[in-house]
Amino acid sequence: MKILYFDCFSGISGDMTISSLLSLIGERDEFLKKLEGVDLKNYSVEIKDVVKGGISTLGFRVNYDKEHHHHHRNLHDVYEIINSSVLQEDEKELAKEIFKNLGQAEAKVHNVPIDEVHFHEVGAVDSIIDIIGTSILINMIKPDKIVFSPMPTGGGYIEAAHGRLPVPAPATAELLKGMPVYDNGIRSELVTPTGAAIVKTLADEYDSMPPMTIKSIGYGSGERDLAIPNILRVFLGETDGHEKDQVYLLETNIDDMNPESLEYIIDRLFKDGALDVFIQPVIMKKSRPASILAVICKKVDVIRMEEIIFKETTSFGIRKQMVDRSKLKREIMPMETEYGTINIKLGYLNGEIVKAVPEYEDVKRAAEKTARPFNNIYNEILSLSREIIKRQKKF
Repeated sequence: MKILYFDCFSGISGDMTISSLLSLIGERDEFLKKLEGVDLKNYSVEIKDVVKGGISTLGFRVNYDKEHHHHHRNLHDVYEIINSSVLQEDEKELAKEIFKNLGQAEAKVHNVPIDEVHFHEVGAVDSIIDIIGTSILINMIKPDKIVFSPMPTGGGYIEAAHGRLPVPAPATAELLKGMPVYDNGIRSELVTPTGAAIVKTLADEYDSMPPMTIKSIGYGSGERDLAIPNILRVFLGETDGHEKDQVYLLETNIDDMNPESLEYIIDRLFKDGALDVFIQPVIMKKSRPASILAVICKKVDVIRMEEIIFKETTSFGIRKQMVDRSKLKREIMPMETEYGTINIKLGYLNGEIVKAVPEYEDVKRAAEKTARPFNNIYNEILSLSREIIKRQKKF
């Protein structure tokens, strides 16, 4: 499994993303050739070696005549540029998704429909190239998972199209919602709107570096000089056989609550991001029967899980610990049957399918519709899925 990890200790911007990924893979000529397929004129790209804080990095810059380029493009204008470009479809779709997230944030901040948002600086040539270039490079790398570190917010003020704004800028702050952030003491804009939109679109997880074998490292330079190296560092690594990560296990003992409410609490925890929730019956002091409510979740969701437990249960305390987790790579394979489409969950180990399991809800729906026994349908679908995989020589 190929993992791409962004170490954003000094923030992230569009040009830093490009330069760090280019530094990682070193395919400058191929990248520049792909950029030639973008339907934009009268600009040039500068790629050069830069030393930041004594560290050799790569710098990326788009040069163009700002006086003769129209900056106030809307989302439709940007989509037209992307759609008319000679790019692969997945590169186009990723670029449009990044711009859509950016547009939604701008629309929320200015309280206008997304189609009426004018991107100002973001609609300029350099930002368009930054976002499309990022999409090209991600497609060149083809990571199985992308993980970002927590984001430093920066501080102070910036000069923008609407005047003097606090850092993080309002659109950036909107995009940062749901991400783990912190203040590293630097009074400057560390995360730009373009950088935040890239993170929001690409991130599978926000966490510290996952367990992996590092294969290569890239260093991308930011334009300004800061009290710390203004660098975006990216790691490309691999895991063997199966996926590995770290999650949190939260537990609390409950002996004085109506058990009828547990179903609601379990559903609420799952809805808000829990990876798993389960109940264990136990005997507490004075031989009182009780239950242990256990929740498995990602680090970024711990605080939200604790809030739900404290608000929705009678618990006064929660035990928590970080645990290592190994899991098979998963894929859903839709299979047409006499009962309609049944989704089969496939589990991969070292690129080989080792498990094929029908989705419970699909089988349940088929059983309810036909009034046939659940186990009969389940076993029938299981047998069919294994036969199909055997014929494909994958099982």
